[in-house]
Amino acid sequence: MPYSDPRAPQATLDAIVSAIVVAPNASTRALASRILTSYGLPAAQLLQQRGSRIVFLLRGQRYTERSPKLRELAPHLDTWPSPPAGLFVVEERTVYLRTRSALALGHEVGHAIDCALGAGAYRSNDDQALRAMFFSATRFVTPYAATAPDEFFAEALRAWGEFNDARSPWPTVNRARLKDVQPGLYEYVEQLFAREIPEALARAQAEGDAPANVTLVGQPIAAMPDVPRQR
Repeated sequence: MPYSDPRAPQATLDAIVSAIVVAPNASTRALASRILTSYGLPAAQLLQQRGSRIVFLLRGQRYTERSPKLRELAPHLDTWPSPPAGLFVVEERTVYLRTRSALALGHEVGHAIDCALGAGAYRSNDDQALRAMFFSATRFVTPYAATAPDEFFAEALRAWGEFNDARSPWPTVNRARLKDVQPGLYEYVEQLFAREIPEALARAQAEGDAPANVTLVGQPIAAMPDVPRQR
């Protein structure tokens, strides 16, 4: 099958990056390419098929300048003392990044994959196996993973991709840490990439592209903030 290789052939990956990434320069485009390559071709294709995008803000640009939904839902977001490094807006199926951070982008693309698996809403909201692991957990791969099932999912994917920043106060994550801290979650993510994402891609391809004006449901914003999430 065309999506059986877990690593994206470069030409195919480049085409996906060109289609879904809005980047101001080559370095940010290369960062997006690295993250998508690490998550694998089926995941990248699923994101494209479900209409997902990755948008890097220009220097000094505000989130609310780029996102109509953020202007509506969080008009004061950019005035926070430390605005989020990245955001995923479910209704727009779009990752927004104000930093050039592998940690933030890897996490937010994890949310985008969650949304793509749910065809417009976080699958983690309704995944009983995942939620059972979250609510029964006594150890977490990072403190942020303990805040909600969607963050539990996104941080598990970030650990799988081993996306870290050298100067971040967040714990370094990798597959070995994920397997040690939560072996059941490790197996869940392993099956996600080996079987469930390719199956979801096949379904999405059979259904065709979602209309551009589709009304989406689910949580409006999922963020990986520099400070604790504000309610």
